Amino acid sequence: MTDQKIVAVKFGESDKTYDYFAGAFDVAVGTRVMVPMRGRETSVTVAEIKDHSDVAKIAIVGIDTRTDEQRAAKHPNGRHIWAPDGTLLDENGRS
Repeated sequence: MTDQKIVAVKFGESDKTYDYFAGAFDVAVGTRVMVPMRGRETSVTVAEIKDHSDVAKIAIVGIDTRTDEQRAAKHPNGRHIWAPDGTLLDENGRS
């Protein structure tokens, strides 16, 4: 068990939540954050803020600052146009 700030996040529309350490990030319920998953980072929604957790093992990577429109925008080849930090990416995924 830990006394660090914990965020419970949801992947998509599922009701199941997963606990992550918030680290130094100031997050609130509804904030989109980036978490590591299977060798990459994915954007998830904070569903709850907790004071403790027995299962949290990994910290969030950062805040996803993109708007919903930026998150949905893609190049013709399917790659995202915007990085999670809000920078513009080329068709190869580089800034």
